[in-house]
Amino acid sequence: MKKKRTTRIMVALIAATTTAFAVTASAKEALNFAYGTPADSGVGRAVDGYISAVKERTGGDIDVTGFPMTLLTQAEASPGLRDGIADVGLVITGYYPAEYSTNLFLHELNTMVNLPTNPNGKEALAFSGAMLEYTFMKCPECMDEFTAQNQVYTGGGVTPLYNLLCKDEKITSVKDLQGKRLRAGGAGFVRFAEHFGATGVSLPLSETYEALDQGILECAMLSAPELDNFSLHEVVTDVTLGVPGGAYAAIASANVNKDRWLSLSNEQREALLWGGTKMTAGITWGFYADDEGAIQNAKGKGIKFHQPDAELIAAVKDFVRQDLKTVSNLFKEKYNVQRADEIAAEFSELLKKWYSLTADIGSEEELHNLYWDQVVSKIDPVTYMQ
Repeated sequence: MKKKRTTRIMVALIAATTTAFAVTASAKEALNFAYGTPADSGVGRAVDGYISAVKERTGGDIDVTGFPMTLLTQAEASPGLRDGIADVGLVITGYYPAEYSTNLFLHELNTMVNLPTNPNGKEALAFSGAMLEYTFMKCPECMDEFTAQNQVYTGGGVTPLYNLLCKDEKITSVKDLQGKRLRAGGAGFVRFAEHFGATGVSLPLSETYEALDQGILECAMLSAPELDNFSLHEVVTDVTLGVPGGAYAAIASANVNKDRWLSLSNEQREALLWGGTKMTAGITWGFYADDEGAIQNAKGKGIKFHQPDAELIAAVKDFVRQDLKTVSNLFKEKYNVQRADEIAAEFSELLKKWYSLTADIGSEEELHNLYWDQVVSKIDPVTYMQ
């Protein structure tokens, strides 16, 4: 543990020294971007897109360097970004419910994607757009939470629908879930597990491989691309598609240290907003595009895929309808999100609009332009987060 901490400190010092040297050597701004996933993951590729987008938007005036899994771990991202260890960082707000309670409440509405009458497979794209718009335009509480952590929100991102990734377990019925230990990435997934007589185990994604391999978990509730991103295809033997459903949306994918933000020109801030939009589209489209590829890759490795039976599908939808009421009361009582009912109602209507907006999207570039035109281009970099 001490060695790992020392290594991170050394990396931070090297990054800070490199940044200082770059600023001294030229008029360019040099920023470091910390994220807690592998460089070759979907998030890593989205960071590469962010770096290119910011560089192009500023004509090379801002150089961003990515630091995957070194400068800050996922659990360290928020305080590290607050304290200036990183200039830009990917913050998983679900790790810090007390600090980001309203942001997290929006994420907890993710199970709405299980309920469209005519699903088209692009529900995550719509949820990402709705999250982006609501956070920027309709959630002053969200902005206050970021400000309190000395951060500036510039983008989000959403995974595809969640499945059950299991080792030596075939889950197709309500009965099959009983007694199982399931990796849960947030409180909503814990509630799902408990509702079906299972145990939700809160565990970082980076520890899921070992937990499945050692039998600590029977299954993990995750999207299919994580089979490749974290090599889970090496331990997973069975996948149940569409259960529990929902998606992971507790992602502030390109938060900027506020002191660093205020040191930049208006043009440079606009470029970071452009980059944050690119990051949102990159993560969301990347996961969407990787979903089917990950499934086919897993099938090629002999992993068995299962469809839930009709009773389980109906039971999941019943749980979602009940839980959406539960979560509003929970966040009002536990986290003092007083507008929870209002937010849920407004967000539901906004999501319907985004289902229509994303129905014909066919590429990451189209998604980036949609998010920019509909939302982020309307943010004034002169006054935003001042």
